[in-house]
Amino acid sequence: MTQFELLFLDSLEVPVVIRAFSAHDDLTALREAERLSKTHTIEVWDGARRVARVKKGNVALVTEDRQSL
Repeated sequence: MTQFELLFLDSLEVPVVIRAFSAHDDLTALREAERLSKTHTIEVWDGARRVARVKKGNVALVTEDRQSL
């Protein structure tokens, strides 16, 4: 089991909530972020490694989003 952090970002990309989440793998953590992304963009972190970024409403990422990564 891996301990992930889910960072809920506001419109300025500032974390407003950080939630600890235990999961078996990256994909499970990503699914949780997708489920919770109705109100905020969420980044999934495993320690210092960013696993994923899910935009608010789980909107598809586009080329311009690369700047945020």
